[in-house]
Amino acid sequence: MQKKSPMPLSATVFQQGRRIRFLWLAAPVVLAPALLAESAWPQGSPFREMLEFAGTVLILICIGGRCWASLYVGGRKNRELVTTGPYAYTRNPLYFFSALGLAGVGLTFGSLILSAVLFVFTCLVFTYVATREATALDAIFGEAYRRYRRSVPAFFPRLRRDDDDVLGPSPVTFDAVALKRTAIDGSYFLAAILAVELLGWLRSAGLVTPMFRLF
Repeated sequence: MQKKSPMPLSATVFQQGRRIRFLWLAAPVVLAPALLAESAWPQGSPFREMLEFAGTVLILICIGGRCWASLYVGGRKNRELVTTGPYAYTRNPLYFFSALGLAGVGLTFGSLILSAVLFVFTCLVFTYVATREATALDAIFGEAYRRYRRSVPAFFPRLRRDDDDVLGPSPVTFDAVALKRTAIDGSYFLAAILAVELLGWLRSAGLVTPMFRLF
């Protein structure tokens, strides 16, 4: 259900573009050790192939999930309270799917440790951002948001919801600009797969020498 905002947007609400830029500026710091490391599982081994496949699946889920959320929230974020679609399962589906995508990036490097570090890092960043947003949304939407907050988790989605949890109908609307922006953001996750291939080529050419292994 969408309720019109009764007051101007709070300055404490982070804009999506800023959040994405911050995350992608900080992520290379976390990924840097991967440039000096190699997977403990050799290229072509069954377990390594399984990790890379799982990473690709998570990245595709991330892109699909972010586009799904964009169809519901599209030009209405912070102006209307959206509680249906993916927002009926988690209050922050864009954040949740982004965390899955970065975990997938770690897996494409062939490392369970890197995947876990990226997932935890993303969760911590988005938990902080979501807390800031929750304060602003409470001030904007009042009791409607507090009711929504009591029934829907902030980050990790519940697998089921009760019929009376939905505050009202919410038609899916198509916002071409928002969907395009979300798709472009998702392409960065796909670029990680190409980065893995490039890193492998640099190692085989002797231009990058791994110093340690990551499991």
